[in-house]
Amino acid sequence: MGFDNARPGMKWSVMTLKTAIYANDAGLVHFAGDGHPENSKRLSSVLEAMRAAFPENDQKIQWVQARQAADHEILLGHSKTYLDDLKKKDRQLKPGDAPISIDPDTRMSHGSLASVSYGVGAACQAVDDIMAGKYRNAFCVTRPPGHHATKNSSLGFCFFGNLAIAALYALQKRGIRKIAVVDFDVHQGNGTEDIVKENPNILFFSIHQEPLWPYMHHEDKGPHGTINNIAVPVTADPAIYHEIFDKRVIPALEKWKPDFIFVSAGFDAHRDDPPKEVLFNDAPGRQMLLEEDFDLMTKKLVTIADGFCRGRLISVLEGGYNPAVFASCCVAHAKILSGQ
Repeated sequence: MGFDNARPGMKWSVMTLKTAIYANDAGLVHFAGDGHPENSKRLSSVLEAMRAAFPENDQKIQWVQARQAADHEILLGHSKTYLDDLKKKDRQLKPGDAPISIDPDTRMSHGSLASVSYGVGAACQAVDDIMAGKYRNAFCVTRPPGHHATKNSSLGFCFFGNLAIAALYALQKRGIRKIAVVDFDVHQGNGTEDIVKENPNILFFSIHQEPLWPYMHHEDKGPHGTINNIAVPVTADPAIYHEIFDKRVIPALEKWKPDFIFVSAGFDAHRDDPPKEVLFNDAPGRQMLLEEDFDLMTKKLVTIADGFCRGRLISVLEGGYNPAVFASCCVAHAKILSGQ
């Protein structure tokens, strides 16, 4: 099977393939400390809801046991110095030790390093499986998020740039020449940008609230004109998001003609995220999106993937801190990916 770009609207037999959900309970092991917003409940609530919605015999969804990442995969996006430093800290931590801070917001405990590596492993595994024709597209249900981790540092709960690494990994595959990355998490995907900005074959979009942590919004298009940061105001009308997609993101993707699409699926722009009881730097109700708004954005990206790159799309889970809302959004997201 060749890998030339498709024409918009062209129907492919690959569309009969299932959507793969990559997950592993090993992702629950990472512990950032009592009261930390990035906790195992985020993942367990999603997995419980998704396993109820999509049983093992589902006709359109395939559950896949995610694997750990290899060092050479992590090093596609991060410096050896950074990885070695994490390994050194990991060796010093013993069972029962209190988590240590590796940056102001990110904590590491015994077992964390192995646990968080499943995010990178899942995303790279999804690339291999989709390229082999096993699945149409994929949703990597992993934690913690990854889009704030830079080449040389953790940041904002994130250890590794799961999506960014997988995008660079995909470019090593025959026929993958151009990649598009779309991040609709409420926070700017500064880490993904840091890792991919030097690569002229990756078109990057981050649609995020401004002002909001990490306070790195800028208009610089990067060295190759492929970096696009789009700010929305606090509690923006959801129509603003849809206008951004319709007038900026989708036309740019159609012009770019990607061979693979990667989505940073953060659901923390939901109206009810984070809940009031969560101790957080951000106030509750940052944005006003509802599940249906995320669904519509996802549908538009799936349409581009089906039209230009034989359905090849990998969605990687990012932020979302209200467990019930987060789980509901993830179930709906998987339904859109699988055409349900």
